[in-house]
Amino acid sequence: MERALRHISVERGHDPRQFALLPFGGAGGLHAVELARALRIPLVIAPPAPGALSAVGVMVADVIKDQSRTVMFANEPKQITRLAKVFAEMEREARGMLQGEGFARARQRHERSLAIRYRGQSFELEVRNTTGDIAGSFHRAHAERYGYAQENSEIEIVSARLRSFGLVPKLPVTRIASSRGVAKSHDKVSAYFGGRKLSVGVYRRDELRGGVKLKTPCIITEYSATTLIPSDARARVDQFGNILITL
Repeated sequence: MERALRHISVERGHDPRQFALLPFGGAGGLHAVELARALRIPLVIAPPAPGALSAVGVMVADVIKDQSRTVMFANEPKQITRLAKVFAEMEREARGMLQGEGFARARQRHERSLAIRYRGQSFELEVRNTTGDIAGSFHRAHAERYGYAQENSEIEIVSARLRSFGLVPKLPVTRIASSRGVAKSHDKVSAYFGGRKLSVGVYRRDELRGGVKLKTPCIITEYSATTLIPSDARARVDQFGNILITL
């Protein structure tokens, strides 16, 4: 799990110390603090019902249709004009597909992008700018990704890409009842933390109120998951029911 986190952060040039870790799944909360410490991530955000987070995501996720057309255009005015026609055709097809799935035009969104490379390169970069200074946008993207740009080199627009969204209504944001001070644990158990046997408080997630702090070390139980918080971490519940663990 640590290698996977390093792959999507450090190996892509991101500093984990500037991010928060959001664990989900039934066992995500069991490993979250240890993984965050391994990557020096300062904050863990444990959402409500983490074991059902993927299922909730499926319910509220937008429907997405991706299209791509190979064009092999040079960055010339005539070719850019032809490019607009290619996008218009793809959007017409996408609108028809989404309408067939029950999404009216008002519940659709379409995002254009281009796959561009320097002539002779074997790979492309995706650029969102599809009008105006396309070359400038590509040079900046290339410099950001690879550390340099060849601004005197000819660019080649390899393909036009369209991502179309059927917009699904989102769940309302709800706040939980609030309180102050340190929450009272539901039970006490003996558990091993860091190789030592300790008396640990057990909290029931559905009994926690927004604004309270948790006495650590502790175990938080709920229907879909279990979360462990060691003694040298601080934890509190926010107004939306998330548990914020600072390291």
